[in-house]
Amino acid sequence: MPKLKNGKVRQEPVEQVEKETPTGKPLPTLATVVSEAIQLRIETYQTPKHMWARLTPHGTVQLGVSDHFTRELRGVVYVATDPIGDAVTKDQPFGVVETIGGWPFVIHDLYSPIAGEIIKVNQEVVDDAYVLNDEPSKWIVEIQPTSPDAKKELDALLRS
Repeated sequence: MPKLKNGKVRQEPVEQVEKETPTGKPLPTLATVVSEAIQLRIETYQTPKHMWARLTPHGTVQLGVSDHFTRELRGVVYVATDPIGDAVTKDQPFGVVETIGGWPFVIHDLYSPIAGEIIKVNQEVVDDAYVLNDEPSKWIVEIQPTSPDAKKELDALLRS
């Protein structure tokens, strides 16, 4: 989709949707962008361990911390994850988040709702963990599920 000049649509969501579509090609219309953005939002699930999981159009799963997590635990200050290529086991830690919810800091494990392999780490979040305090919708890692039924596993979780 060509860049919009009238300022009525923020360009960042358009670019994000274009990047996350399976074809990787620019989307032809604003209606297509809106449709893809809605689909990305619909496919977000909440886990019991205050994580969210989002199935991408590529079949991978992005994981992040919930809005409740950032509100209740006051101030994310540090994020660390296992490296790209490491296996992730269902309901086992793959990283940590430090918050200022206690003295001096409180460390919380990050859990995946499904098994897979880490294929991407959001370096923006690792480099500046404070961004999660304002934008908990930012993903932390992206995994390639090992199960061909990842969608069914995610469907067992709460939808946000």
